[in-house]
Amino acid sequence: MLKHRTFIFLLASLLASAFIVSSAVAQRGINPVPIKDTAGNQVGLYKESHALVIGVSDYTAGWSDLPGVKKDVRMVKKALEANGFNVVVIEDPTRNQLRDGLDQFISQYGKGKDSRILIYFAGHGHTLRLEYGEEMGYIVPTNAPNPNYDKDGFLSKALDMQMIEVYAKRIRSKHALFLFDSCFAGSIFALSRAIPANINYKTSEPVRQFITAGSANETVPDESIFRDQFIRAIRGEGDADSDGYVTGVELGEFLQKAVVNYSKGSQHPQYGKIRNPNLDRGDFVFSLHNSAVSGKSIEALELEKINLVRERERLEDKRKRLELEKELADVKRELEVEKKKLANEEKNMEIASLPQSKKIAYVNIQKALSATNEWKNLFNLFKAEFEKEKAKIKKMELRINELREGAEFRQQKKDFEQYVKDKNNEFGLKEKEMTQKALQKMLKVIAQLSKEHQVTIIEKKTLLSSGDMHSNYTDLATKTYNSIYQVEETSFFESLFE
Repeated sequence: MLKHRTFIFLLASLLASAFIVSSAVAQRGINPVPIKDTAGNQVGLYKESHALVIGVSDYTAGWSDLPGVKKDVRMVKKALEANGFNVVVIEDPTRNQLRDGLDQFISQYGKGKDSRILIYFAGHGHTLRLEYGEEMGYIVPTNAPNPNYDKDGFLSKALDMQMIEVYAKRIRSKHALFLFDSCFAGSIFALSRAIPANINYKTSEPVRQFITAGSANETVPDESIFRDQFIRAIRGEGDADSDGYVTGVELGEFLQKAVVNYSKGSQHPQYGKIRNPNLDRGDFVFSLHNSAVSGKSIEALELEKINLVRERERLEDKRKRLELEKELADVKRELEVEKKKLANEEKNMEIASLPQSKKIAYVNIQKALSATNEWKNLFNLFKAEFEKEKAKIKKMELRINELREGAEFRQQKKDFEQYVKDKNNEFGLKEKEMTQKALQKMLKVIAQLSKEHQVTIIEKKTLLSSGDMHSNYTDLATKTYNSIYQVEETSFFESLFE
C-alpha cells in the first residue's frame, strides 16, 4: 500500500511561535531585606524585590544587531538574583511586547508599598530633536525602523522617555530604579546630583531614580562597560562609605566615574532622581549582606533543607523510573524478535500456497506509482495549492499579532486556530482522495500484467525467500500505467478544491 504523504503538519507549526506569554514569581524575590543605619537602627525594610531585565539584540528593521546583549541579560540576571531579586526577563521584544511586558510586570509586582522595583534595559537608544526644539530620548525595540530612513515609523514603534516617566509614576512601590545600557538625551535625566549620604531615616522615603550608560550622540560598545561596572558596583565596589549597602546615588556616582574611565571618555553616564517632590526624597538600596548564609533566617534555612530533601526524593524516583523503563524496553525488544519470527513463518506459508505452475514477480507499488507521469503532475499541483494556502495563513497570523490583547484579539485568534484546523483536515482528505484514485488504477495495471505474463505478482518483497526465482516488474508497471493513462487533466484536481 502506498504510504500516506504528509504535507499538512507545517500549517499547524505556524501557530507555535504566537500567543505565548509566561512568567513566574521566584521564591528569592519575597525574602525581606532590612536596611540599617550606621548605628544599627533599622530605618527601612524591603519586603519584596523584583527586577525586569529587557534585552534587545536581534534588530529587524534597519538597526545593527547587538549580540553581546544576550550575555548582558544573563549576567545581570545572575547578579540581581544573588542580591535577592526575583528577575523577569524579556528578550527581543517588539513595540507591543515591550509595552505589554512593562504593563504586566508593573501590574504584578509594582503595587507592594514596601517593595523595591528595578528595570534594566540593554539595547539601542536614540535621540531626536523634536519640531518644537527640545530633544527626546528613545529606547528602541526590535521592530522599530531606523529614523534616518523612516522617522514616522520610528516614532510609532520606539518608546520615549516621557512614557518611561509615566511607568515610573505608575509604580506604587516606594523605591524604583531604572537603568538603561543605552545612550540618549531627555529631560528625565537633566536632574541635579545629590551628594552621597549615609543610610538614614530619609532613605526609606519614596524615590524614582534613573541611570543611563551615556548621553546623546555617544555610542555604547556591544561588549558593555556599563554592565560590567554595574555588576561590580552591586557586589560591593560601589559601597563608597563601606556601610554594607550600595545606594542609588552611590551607584550613579560609581558608574559615572568608572564608565568614563574605562571607556576613555567616550561614555558619560547620566543619573539622578525624578523631578517630583513626592518621589525624590529617598534612595534605592542594594544590600551586600543578603547573599551570605549568615544573613538567612532560620526559617529560610529550614525551608532550603526541606527543598533539598524533596529534590533528593525526586531524583531517587527518577532513577527507579529509568530502571523500570529499561526493563520494559528489554521486554519489548524480545517481543519484537518473536513477532518477526512469526511473520517469517507466515510469509513462508503464503509463498508455499502460491500455484506452482506460475512464475513469481515483484512490484514495489509505491515506487511504481510515484514514478508515473500522472502522479508527478498531480503532486506538483497539490504542492502549489498547499504553498498558496500556507502563505495566506502566514499573512493572517501577522495581522493578528499586530492586535493588542482584548476581546477582538481573542476572537480572531480563536477563529484563526479553527481555520488552520479545518485546512489541515481539508488537505488531508483531498490528498487521500487523490492517492486512492491513482492507486486503484495501478492495481488494475498490476492485474493486467499478471494475466498477460502469467505471473503471480507479490507486492511485498519480504514475502520472497532467498531461493525464489522472481522478476522485478516495478519499472514495467510504471511504463504500462503511462501507456494506458495519460496525464490527468487539471479538471480532476480542481474538483478536489471546489
